[in-house]
Amino acid sequence: MSVKGYFIQYKFIIPENIRHSSYTYQKLFRALYGYTQAVFKSNGKNYHYHRKGVLSDVPYIRPGKNCVIAPASSFSKLLDFFKTGKNPAHSWKLKGDWKAVYYMNEKEVDEKAALQALEELLERQYVLNTAQEHETLLNEMNVLLKKEESSVDKNYASLLSKEAEKIVSSDWFKQLYSKSEKLSDFYSAYKKLKK
Repeated sequence: MSVKGYFIQYKFIIPENIRHSSYTYQKLFRALYGYTQAVFKSNGKNYHYHRKGVLSDVPYIRPGKNCVIAPASSFSKLLDFFKTGKNPAHSWKLKGDWKAVYYMNEKEVDEKAALQALEELLERQYVLNTAQEHETLLNEMNVLLKKEESSVDKNYASLLSKEAEKIVSSDWFKQLYSKSEKLSDFYSAYKKLKK
């Protein structure tokens, strides 16, 4: 079995006065895929902040450099980024002088590869927990479900449910979740949380 997706090959065109090794390239790829920022304090504490990119909330496969395979529904987000530079990782006031050119084609995605992309999506979904620390969505859902119902923060439960809904409503998830124990468990936790 396979699922439908788009193969998108892209290239960033940067003005000649900007070197290929510059921070501009790094910012573009961070804006696209997201990144983890590590902050080391002088008191010895370390903090990790997860910054979302355009593709952070969707399953994707990276078959090579400057290309991605993603569900058809995510293409509009990618196209918007290529045109405007709008992204969750960087608050750019202006897009800048860069451009993106891309080639797109419909593709049948192997079930195994799509399942792996979905499972990886669960591992990179972070939320701010009640202690204002970044924690995985899946872990926070499980922690909340183990609590007594009377001690559950309803607003926080609602926030987690909305974040999980972004994943369970995707085409690939709907078609494939029952073929993965991890995805099935996530869906079960989502349904319990939504009650």
